[in-house]
Amino acid sequence: MRKVWAMRKNEEAVSPVIATILMVAITVVLAAVLYVLVLSLINVNDNIGAIVLEKGSTTTNWTLRVVTMTGTTQASLADVYILVQNPDMSIALSGRPISDLVPGTYYDGVRYMDAMTADKLNAGDYFTLDRALFGVGTTVSLFDSRGTTTYAEKVI
Repeated sequence: MRKVWAMRKNEEAVSPVIATILMVAITVVLAAVLYVLVLSLINVNDNIGAIVLEKGSTTTNWTLRVVTMTGTTQASLADVYILVQNPDMSIALSGRPISDLVPGTYYDGVRYMDAMTADKLNAGDYFTLDRALFGVGTTVSLFDSRGTTTYAEKVI
Protein backbone atom coordinates (compact mmCIF):
# COMPACT_ATOMS: atom_id res chain seq x y z
CA MET A 1 0.00 0.00 0.00
CA ARG A 2 1.38 3.36 -1.01
CA LYS A 3 1.52 6.22 1.42
CA VAL A 4 -0.27 9.24 0.04
CA TRP A 5 1.82 11.69 1.96
CA ALA A 6 5.00 10.30 0.53
CA MET A 7 3.90 11.22 -2.99
CA ARG A 8 3.86 14.96 -2.30
CA LYS A 9 6.97 16.61 -3.60
CA ASN A 10 6.09 20.23 -2.70
CA GLU A 11 5.49 20.44 1.05
CA GLU A 12 4.77 24.20 1.23
CA ALA A 13 1.17 25.13 2.02
CA VAL A 14 1.16 28.47 0.17
CA SER A 15 3.81 30.37 -1.67
CA PRO A 16 5.82 32.96 0.31
CA VAL A 17 4.32 35.79 -1.78
CA ILE A 18 0.74 34.73 -0.99
CA ALA A 19 1.64 34.32 2.71
CA THR A 20 3.07 37.85 2.82
CA ILE A 21 0.00 39.33 1.14
CA LEU A 22 -2.28 37.51 3.61
CA MET A 23 -0.29 38.74 6.62
CA VAL A 24 -0.38 42.35 5.39
CA ALA A 25 -4.12 42.13 4.68
CA ILE A 26 -4.85 40.71 8.14
CA THR A 27 -2.71 43.42 9.77
CA VAL A 28 -4.51 46.20 7.88
CA VAL A 29 -7.94 44.82 8.82
CA LEU A 30 -6.96 44.48 12.50
CA ALA A 31 -5.55 48.03 12.54
CA ALA A 32 -8.77 49.40 11.00
CA VAL A 33 -10.93 47.58 13.56
CA LEU A 34 -8.76 48.83 16.42
CA TYR A 35 -8.89 52.39 15.05
CA VAL A 36 -12.70 52.32 14.92
CA LEU A 37 -12.94 50.92 18.46
CA VAL A 38 -10.59 53.52 19.93
CA LEU A 39 -12.23 56.35 17.98
CA SER A 40 -15.64 55.41 19.37
CA LEU A 41 -14.28 55.61 22.94
CA ILE A 42 -13.00 59.16 22.53
CA ASN A 43 -15.64 61.83 23.03
CA VAL A 44 -14.10 64.94 21.53
CA ASN A 45 -15.92 67.48 19.43
CA ASP A 46 -13.63 68.52 16.58
CA ASN A 47 -16.24 70.87 15.08
CA ILE A 48 -15.76 73.67 17.61
CA GLY A 49 -13.22 75.53 15.45
CA ALA A 50 -11.29 78.62 16.47
CA ILE A 51 -12.35 80.97 19.23
CA VAL A 52 -11.36 84.64 18.92
CA LEU A 53 -10.64 86.40 22.22
CA GLU A 54 -10.47 90.16 22.74
CA LYS A 55 -8.30 91.51 25.53
CA GLY A 56 -9.42 94.36 27.76
CA SER A 57 -8.45 95.71 31.15
CA THR A 58 -9.58 97.74 34.12
CA THR A 59 -7.53 98.99 37.03
CA THR A 60 -8.07 95.70 38.89
CA ASN A 61 -8.68 93.05 36.22
CA TRP A 62 -7.78 91.74 32.79
CA THR A 63 -10.72 90.65 30.66
CA LEU A 64 -10.81 88.21 27.76
CA ARG A 65 -14.11 88.35 25.88
CA VAL A 66 -15.17 85.70 23.37
CA VAL A 67 -15.73 87.70 20.17
CA THR A 68 -16.42 85.00 17.59
CA MET A 69 -16.40 81.25 17.22
CA THR A 70 -15.73 79.75 13.78
CA GLY A 71 -16.89 76.17 14.35
CA THR A 72 -20.06 74.49 13.22
CA THR A 73 -20.90 73.27 16.71
CA GLN A 74 -21.66 75.25 19.85
CA ALA A 75 -18.97 74.49 22.41
CA SER A 76 -20.02 72.76 25.60
CA LEU A 77 -18.22 74.14 28.66
CA ALA A 78 -17.23 70.57 29.55
CA ASP A 79 -15.45 70.19 26.17
CA VAL A 80 -13.32 73.35 26.41
CA TYR A 81 -10.46 73.50 28.89
CA ILE A 82 -8.64 76.59 30.17
CA LEU A 83 -4.96 76.90 31.06
CA VAL A 84 -3.35 80.03 32.53
CA GLN A 85 0.44 80.31 32.46
CA ASN A 86 2.51 82.99 34.15
CA PRO A 87 5.12 84.89 32.11
CA ASP A 88 7.80 82.44 33.35
CA MET A 89 5.63 79.60 31.91
CA SER A 90 4.74 78.22 35.35
CA ILE A 91 1.13 77.04 35.62
CA ALA A 92 -1.21 79.43 37.41
CA LEU A 93 -4.41 77.55 36.59
CA SER A 94 -3.97 73.99 35.37
CA GLY A 95 -5.92 72.76 32.37
CA ARG A 96 -9.46 72.26 33.61
CA PRO A 97 -12.87 72.29 31.94
CA ILE A 98 -14.57 75.66 31.93
CA SER A 99 -17.60 73.87 33.38
CA ASP A 100 -15.59 73.55 36.64
CA LEU A 101 -15.57 77.35 36.98
CA VAL A 102 -18.73 78.56 38.70
CA PRO A 103 -19.91 81.62 36.71
CA GLY A 104 -19.24 84.82 38.63
CA THR A 105 -16.92 83.18 41.18
CA TYR A 106 -13.14 83.55 41.17
CA TYR A 107 -11.12 80.35 41.05
CA ASP A 108 -7.37 80.86 41.56
CA GLY A 109 -7.79 84.44 40.33
CA VAL A 110 -9.83 83.50 37.23
CA ARG A 111 -13.56 84.11 36.83
CA TYR A 112 -15.83 82.98 34.01
CA MET A 113 -18.98 84.90 33.11
CA ASP A 114 -21.65 83.24 30.94
CA ALA A 115 -23.42 85.93 28.93
CA MET A 116 -25.97 83.79 27.11
CA THR A 117 -26.60 80.06 27.04
CA ALA A 118 -25.84 78.10 30.17
CA ASP A 119 -23.33 75.27 29.68
CA LYS A 120 -22.26 76.59 26.24
CA LEU A 121 -19.39 78.88 25.31
CA ASN A 122 -20.74 81.74 23.17
CA ALA A 123 -19.70 85.09 21.78
CA GLY A 124 -20.11 87.58 24.62
CA ASP A 125 -18.92 85.22 27.37
CA TYR A 126 -15.78 86.44 29.10
CA PHE A 127 -13.02 85.60 31.54
CA THR A 128 -11.73 87.96 34.21
CA LEU A 129 -8.20 87.61 35.60
CA ASP A 130 -7.15 89.40 38.77
CA ARG A 131 -4.35 91.87 37.94
CA ALA A 132 -2.83 91.41 41.39
CA LEU A 133 -2.13 87.76 40.49
CA PHE A 134 -1.48 87.94 36.74
CA GLY A 135 0.93 90.36 35.15
CA VAL A 136 1.79 91.31 31.60
CA GLY A 137 2.93 88.26 29.66
CA THR A 138 0.42 85.86 31.21
CA THR A 139 -0.92 83.41 28.61
CA VAL A 140 -4.49 82.10 28.57
CA SER A 141 -5.21 79.05 26.38
CA LEU A 142 -8.49 77.35 25.53
CA PHE A 143 -8.12 73.80 24.20
CA ASP A 144 -9.80 70.40 23.86
CA SER A 145 -9.84 67.69 26.54
CA ARG A 146 -6.94 65.81 24.89
CA GLY A 147 -4.80 68.92 24.75
CA THR A 148 -4.20 68.42 21.04
CA THR A 149 -6.34 71.23 19.61
CA THR A 150 -5.91 74.81 20.78
CA TYR A 151 -9.07 76.84 20.14
CA ALA A 152 -7.66 80.16 21.38
CA GLU A 153 -4.52 81.56 22.96
CA LYS A 154 -4.05 85.11 24.18
CA VAL A 155 -1.09 86.77 25.87
CA ILE A 156 -2.02 89.55 28.26
